[in-house]
Amino acid sequence: MNAKTVTPAAPRKAKAATWTVLGAGAWGTALANCLSLSGQNVLVWDRDPLVVEDINSYQQNRKRYPDLAVHPGLRATGSLEDAVAHADVVLVALPSEANMVVATQLSGLLTERHGLVMTSKGFRESDGALLTDVWRELVPQLGPVAVLTGPTFARELMERKMTAMLVASPDEAFRTTVADGFDLPFVRMYESQDIVGAQVGGALKNVMAVAAGILDGLQLGHNARAAVMTRGLGEMARYARVMGGKDTTIWGLAGMGDLLLTATSSMSRNFRFGQLIGKGVSVHEARLRVGTVEGVLAARIVTVQAQAHGLDLAIVSAVDGILYGDVTPIQAAEYLMQRPRAAEFEG
Repeated sequence: MNAKTVTPAAPRKAKAATWTVLGAGAWGTALANCLSLSGQNVLVWDRDPLVVEDINSYQQNRKRYPDLAVHPGLRATGSLEDAVAHADVVLVALPSEANMVVATQLSGLLTERHGLVMTSKGFRESDGALLTDVWRELVPQLGPVAVLTGPTFARELMERKMTAMLVASPDEAFRTTVADGFDLPFVRMYESQDIVGAQVGGALKNVMAVAAGILDGLQLGHNARAAVMTRGLGEMARYARVMGGKDTTIWGLAGMGDLLLTATSSMSRNFRFGQLIGKGVSVHEARLRVGTVEGVLAARIVTVQAQAHGLDLAIVSAVDGILYGDVTPIQAAEYLMQRPRAAEFEG
């Protein structure tokens, strides 16, 4: 056995479901591949016809994984109608800003028999709504909804390296369906009812990863990064409470776990983006180099929402100020250090 991976054995015979994965990017492809490996019936949808053809004809997504094959049972389509007709469970692996567009397109196709699994991490720009709430609003007839999150790099999931994830839903039976879909020797699933905290943790850790990257780019040291990560978790917990979630979720896989992964590794786009900003690269140029950076929009949304709720989120606000040119990275770091002393924990 390779010391860095877990060789997959025959999966436990969990009840199979029929899945559609929306989005064949790196994340969607890795999740769809895992579902296929576990014996699920999986169709992945993507708007890129070359990706669809690649998966169907060559069992590869060379755009994302030129050196890796996908499970031979995985199939792809460019038709949203076919994608929805195929599925009992629809897993969303789209950039956060694409959710409103696709949800609107599917509003007349999805029914109460369809369960939804949200893996996108972010908020609606106009009002800071959670993405599960956006889907509920645009597709009110939807069946049960869950969130799948946790410290997971897509590449490592494709390589079958050991991974733990969280499925959150108030619907116990649906949580079991989702967990069974990822019943693999290299994946350990945990469950939660806190669908709100799971989403807040997954979205806000991107902002904290940008902050950690900025500190790294400024060469301010490991002490500073550890401090920002720890205090950042406190901000994530306070925001989760305001949104109706639980602190305990933030201290688990959806918060601390995901933050430890994305705020310490150059495999994280948000961390790499922050590094470039700390080194003096413009926001525009850094985004061109890195690609999608969910933490940029999340920083602005959460800053606005925190102010509306009278919530002090100093690190989130500092990142937002840097990204929108209100302060320089070093000015923001100095501001955080010069704030009035305070107790570490409230109450």
